[in-house]
Amino acid sequence: MTDIKKTFYILGILLFFVSSTFAQIDLKSTDNPGKLLKNAKKALEFGDIFTAIDAYQKYETINSENSKVHHDLGQLLLREKNYKEAEKYLSKAYEASPNKYILDLFDYALCQKILENYDEAIKSFNNFIKVSKGDQELKEYARIAKSHIDIIEEIPEMKNQKKNMLVILLDTAINKPHIEFSPIPYDNGNKLIWGSLQEKQINYYDVYKDKLPVRKFFMAQKVGNSWKNLGEFDTTINGHDTNTGNGVFSLDKNRFYFTRCNFDNSFGKVLCKIFVSKLENSEWQTPEELPEIINAKKATTTMPAIGISKQNTDILYFVSDREGGRGGMDLWFTFYDRKKNEWKEAKNCGKKINTIGDEITPYYNIDTKTLYFSSNGLPTIGGFDIFKSFGEAKSFEAPENLGFPINSSYDDLYFVFEDSREKGFLTSNRPGGYSLRHSTCCDDIYQFIDKDFISIVGTGRVLGIVDPAFYKSIEKDYKNQFTLDMDLSKNSDDVKILYDYPVNLYIVDNSGKEIFVKTDYTTNGNYYFNLEQGAKYVIKVVDVNKTEKKLALNTQNIFKSDTVHLDAIIVNTLPIEPIIVKNIYYEFNDYKLSEDAKKTIDSTIFRILTSYPNIIIEISSHTDSIGSEKLNDKLSQQRAQSVVDYLINKGIDKNRLVARGYGKSKPIAPNSNPDGSDNPEGRQKNRRTEFKIIGLQDNLEELLYEDD
Repeated sequence: MTDIKKTFYILGILLFFVSSTFAQIDLKSTDNPGKLLKNAKKALEFGDIFTAIDAYQKYETINSENSKVHHDLGQLLLREKNYKEAEKYLSKAYEASPNKYILDLFDYALCQKILENYDEAIKSFNNFIKVSKGDQELKEYARIAKSHIDIIEEIPEMKNQKKNMLVILLDTAINKPHIEFSPIPYDNGNKLIWGSLQEKQINYYDVYKDKLPVRKFFMAQKVGNSWKNLGEFDTTINGHDTNTGNGVFSLDKNRFYFTRCNFDNSFGKVLCKIFVSKLENSEWQTPEELPEIINAKKATTTMPAIGISKQNTDILYFVSDREGGRGGMDLWFTFYDRKKNEWKEAKNCGKKINTIGDEITPYYNIDTKTLYFSSNGLPTIGGFDIFKSFGEAKSFEAPENLGFPINSSYDDLYFVFEDSREKGFLTSNRPGGYSLRHSTCCDDIYQFIDKDFISIVGTGRVLGIVDPAFYKSIEKDYKNQFTLDMDLSKNSDDVKILYDYPVNLYIVDNSGKEIFVKTDYTTNGNYYFNLEQGAKYVIKVVDVNKTEKKLALNTQNIFKSDTVHLDAIIVNTLPIEPIIVKNIYYEFNDYKLSEDAKKTIDSTIFRILTSYPNIIIEISSHTDSIGSEKLNDKLSQQRAQSVVDYLINKGIDKNRLVARGYGKSKPIAPNSNPDGSDNPEGRQKNRRTEFKIIGLQDNLEELLYEDD
């Protein structure tokens, strides 16, 4: 891309400093051509494109032969989204200097397409392909020009296939004459958060004397069919003297990621960075800037979107012009590593998503595992179109254009669903909105409603078996089944309704691969998932013994809104096999518990014993092979007894506890290597404390006299 074009995308598409005018220049006081050019340049230094346009246009009335002014003016008008005027000056620039301003021919054709002058646009794109032939730097632009021609030819059919959706301009409680952006549904769709400069007109400021207005997050509440503006969303997040916007909540709503943009004097350009604020005690905390591994130096990082990993940590998608991209603004991703307490290195979302153009305003729908974003490098109806692609991270299917009426021949951005996916929001500069200088200057927020939406909810129950012996009996009877319907009244002593038990949903792609979607936690034993029509799913539950239970679910033959009730999933909630308790350590040749060991017992064994007041457990201690068998047996018995004594002192009935010292008789790893040398890692694994559930209190006598 040329420098001027890149500047356009970095400043214009980020939606900061674009429709604000911060002028200290009085254009009426001069007709001097040189001074007008100087004033235009000075205005651009402050992001004041309106004054720059006015200065160039006044200059053009004096000297209409300056092709550079035509080029600069055409690009600025394109930034202002004044396509009719931009078309005129881009054409003049190319005709006067075709070799120097060949990309102006491309943008000229793009303006014709946006204005729906399709026949002329095809001619201009074909002309660009012809004159750019053989230029390797323009090869990708020629390919994009061909894709523009192809989709123009498909537009009549796309209009015939127009989806049954309403696209409604929101009222002036939300939309003002300046740009509105980044709509965020909140409180189950009853509220809306968005970014805005809440000024009703073009205001002029002296950048040296006046306090300049900045963009902030605002909130509105739905009242009937209208909206009530509630003012700023949160002053801590909005901050002071900084442009704030482009936000997204984590799945649990406890973290809010957003962008701040400011002019960076050291780099001489506007740079944006992503911040996060955490919700604690119902208050948003001071935002923290994400690390440099995300906010790369000398690059803009903005427009965060959130997915979820299998480990239930955030996958962060974002937009950046950092090094290593495919051109312009690209979509990138990273994820949070909970074990290492750090963000991983950011990676590009791949060539199926990113192009030489710009890919921006991502939104990731976790329920459907689908990425929505806007692009001007993929085949579009107009300028930026909204696309969707199934997948995650860097593995995505080919993007699909959402078509009419979601997309128009203008710029369509910031697609986002409400929770139900029947409704949502987008921004667009299509004619009919609230404008400043011309009919398509400024993006407004629209609500869309899918009149053919099919709502499918999958719900089921997870039940826990509290007696291991009973679990073994049904497992034998139903060894080929993953689910079991059970009359609770017949087995009320053996079956337990589970609370906050994790249930995982996977979607099956066309190759049969199971892709994690999200986790729900049971409420009163029940779980719920919003499902997409025409998909295959697998529901998975894992019990404490790491045994996985699966339940297949297919929505391909469901053609109306419905709730699908699924069979109960039976899991064993108590371990059958011994469980190793980590971090219980002793001094060499000693059996006294350390304070750290006591904390570990409190958070594991003691917690289970209090949760299940009728179970009996065996505490066992094991040693490595160093020392005599007699010494190890004695030491391990003392160590097991020390755990039992500690639990008794905490109030656990002694009849529920059995201490067993196994010495070195039950290793779980080799104490030595095949060549006879010492294996310290293996010996460390063998020095362990375990517990296992050996029954219920009603068979205590049998257990105490059980033959090893």
